[in-house]
This record gives sequence, C-alpha cells and structure tokens, in this order.
Amino acid sequence: MTTPRVALGKHAPVTAAGHDDIHKKLEKVGKLFHVIYKILLIIWECVVAVVHNFAPLGFFPYKNIAGKTVLITGGANGLGRLIAERLADKGARLVLWDRDEKGLWDAKDALEKRGVTVHIRTVDMLNRQEIADAAAEARKEAGFIDILINNAGIGIGGRVVDVAEDAIRKTVELNTLCHFWMAKEFLPAMLSRNEGHIVSIASLGGLFASDQNMVPYCASKFGAVAIMEGLENETVCMGKDGVRFTTVCPSHFQTPLYDALKTNSDKKVMTVDEVVDWTVDGILREMRMVIVPRGKYIFYALKGILPRSVLLKLTTREAVANLNKQ
Repeated sequence: MTTPRVALGKHAPVTAAGHDDIHKKLEKVGKLFHVIYKILLIIWECVVAVVHNFAPLGFFPYKNIAGKTVLITGGANGLGRLIAERLADKGARLVLWDRDEKGLWDAKDALEKRGVTVHIRTVDMLNRQEIADAAAEARKEAGFIDILINNAGIGIGGRVVDVAEDAIRKTVELNTLCHFWMAKEFLPAMLSRNEGHIVSIASLGGLFASDQNMVPYCASKFGAVAIMEGLENETVCMGKDGVRFTTVCPSHFQTPLYDALKTNSDKKVMTVDEVVDWTVDGILREMRMVIVPRGKYIFYALKGILPRSVLLKLTTREAVANLNKQ
C-alpha cells in the first residue's frame, strides 16, 4: 500500500487556521503602527502648540478679516476700544456695544475716520432682554457676525465674607452668564454656516484663583473659560469644525476694572497696549488659548501635576509675606 506524500516547506498548503493566524498577526502589526502614528501625531501637535504659544508677535500669518463683521461688547473704552481700532485697521466692519453712550459715539466718530463701518448700540449686559433686542438689531443692520468678542466685564474685589450678595450676583451675571446669552443669540447662525469665531476676554484669574480678595471675580472667569471649552467641544461633536473659539487670559493690566478689584498686590501690572497686542495676535491666528504674559503657560501646564502644598506656596507667597510684615 502506497503511503501518501505530504507537501513540505513552501509548497505546503495553507489551511484555514493558517490563514486566520496570518490575518491576526497582520491585524496586530496594523494596530501597532496605528498606535505609533497616533503617538507621533500627538507629539507633533504638542510641539506645534508650544511653538505657537511662544512665537513672537507676527511670526505666523494672520487670517484676512477685511470686510468681516466683528461685534465687541464693552467696546467704547479700554481694551475693547483698542481691539476695535486694531481690527478696524485690518479692514473689519464693527458693531460696538457698551452702556457708555458718550464713549460709544466717541469711538464711532474716531473709527469712522479710519474709513470703516461702525454700528453702535447702548446695551446693559445685565439685562437679558436688551441683549436679545440688540442682537436682533445687529443681525438686521450688520448681517452675519463673523467674530463675536465677549469683552464686557466687571471687577468687584473683597473677601467673600465681606462682599455683598448683590455684588457677587452681578459679577457672575456679567462675567459668566452673558456668555450663554451671547452664544444663544449668535452661535446658531455660525453653526448653520459652519463658520465664525467666538472670543472671550477672560482672565488669568480664570485659570488660577491666586489673589486674595478676588474669589467672586476668579470664580466668574473660571466659568467663562469653562463655557468656551464646552462650546468648542459641543461644536466639534456636531461636526462643525469651522467655528473657532479663542479664550484670552491676561494677568493684571492697568484698567479701571483692575483698580476696582483692590487686590493689594505688588505684582508688576502690564499696560493695556501689551495685552491688546497679544489679544489681537491670538484672535487673528485663531489660537484656542491666549495667556499673557506667556511665561504663565508653563505655570498653567504644571498646575495639574504639582502638589497642592506647592501650589499654595506659589500662589499665596506674596499675601503671606505681606501679612507677616504687618
């Protein structure tokens, strides 16, 4: 009786089990390469982010806003007025809201001399109905709002146990809740067109509750930062990746709002011009987070990993030192 020959080596037939083994190995190799690719992509994006955060002014190209419509709350004076001037020089059309009627007319006259279109409206940002009415007027007169800059804010200082309840409510209403109302008025059109840009002028106090006598203010700014992060997450989950969000977090700079906080701080106070330089740079580069001064990016990155005891030493050392001098 003849014994059947068995094919050996490369001529051996591949069984179904062999096919499965090969397929599983290829699958594992594919997954490994995918993981490596993802890791490299994350590293690359981190490097790009660091370069963007620490690049000098004007290092990266700016988006073209000529003919675009920008709405700025608190646009009659201070930082809002300076942002308006810078964006006007870039060819933007402007819609300015403020409760200071005289300041609005002064701003309108000065800006129109630069050859730009300016719509103004006196608005009490603490009045939800006034916001709705002003928004309807802006949509009618100016059309689509390409860039919304939530700049209006209030600074009420003092220890929590000493600050009046009404003052705390006013701080949260203006610095936090208004972001909801403005988003409800202008975000739907941005989502419909999958384009637009929302900017929040928050504060470094929205990342670090570092100074004494500023708890209500910092809490309100933390809220603004959270709203911006949440809105961005929502739009991405909706597949609307054309809508941009920029949160600006400056440290102390010289404005009436800073004076009102009464922080008793010895820290160096920046000029409003320094802040507006980096604010406009961040807006025109569509940065997600703009921290001024830029060295605070490092502190922000360390916040999540440093022990609480170390953070307390860093954030309260000035106040404790002043207390010990008394």
